[in-house]
Amino acid sequence: MNKILLSCLLIALSVMPSVAKAELRVDVTKGTMDPIPIAITDFVAKDGSNDQFASDIPKVVSADLDSTGLFKLVSPQSFIQDAASMQTQIRFNEWKAINAQALVNGTVTKLPDGRTRVEFRLFDVFGQQQLTGMAYMTTPQNWRRISHIIADEIYKRLTGENGYFDSRIVYVAESGPAIKRVKRLAIMDQDGANQRFLTSGQALVLTPRFSPSTQTITYLSYGTNNKPRVYIYDLETGRQEVVGDFPGMTFAPRFSPDGNKV
Repeated sequence: MNKILLSCLLIALSVMPSVAKAELRVDVTKGTMDPIPIAITDFVAKDGSNDQFASDIPKVVSADLDSTGLFKLVSPQSFIQDAASMQTQIRFNEWKAINAQALVNGTVTKLPDGRTRVEFRLFDVFGQQQLTGMAYMTTPQNWRRISHIIADEIYKRLTGENGYFDSRIVYVAESGPAIKRVKRLAIMDQDGANQRFLTSGQALVLTPRFSPSTQTITYLSYGTNNKPRVYIYDLETGRQEVVGDFPGMTFAPRFSPDGNKV
């Protein structure tokens, strides 16, 4: 009898963990979010403005938003209303007919002082109202950055999160043969455009870091005597200066969180 009870007890104990595991099982399903259908028209060139800007700016804005996966670009071939007529009236029903939920248009105007005025407007198609709109005064050479700023504003208004398109990347560009590589400090937009070199490559540069508060970069450079020095490079003026010539070993410099110290 005792043997039978002991056998039953062992069977019960061996079954309990399996039951417990079954009770603790959790099924996690993947969440999905449909991208927002957005129509971005060519901007309208006014007062002798460069027609190329009116076409290029919305192309960069479209590429920025499309790269996130959160937006679905409505094909311009399906547009019913032309960009010029939108300056007087938005025919929302025509945009609703091609399934656009958000709509962007704008203008480019050449100013007497040589600068360019770029304006954009963002609309809620189903709500039939303007969500936001801004105008920027800039030099013609700065049109790509204005495009990224516009994309940031649209992204923020439609997602509630800050955009990142008006960001730049500082890095060390390498070139030359494998036995004698040339390393130069370089910078580019987040989409890979506007690449330019900041140093000549005569001295080895390493570990560049952006300031969190100003348009300055700190980096480590080895001069002709192969001694490491910490430098500051001002992007607005193009000037660079030595921060310190420290004894002993010097490693990757970086800014303090407030940007006031290195």
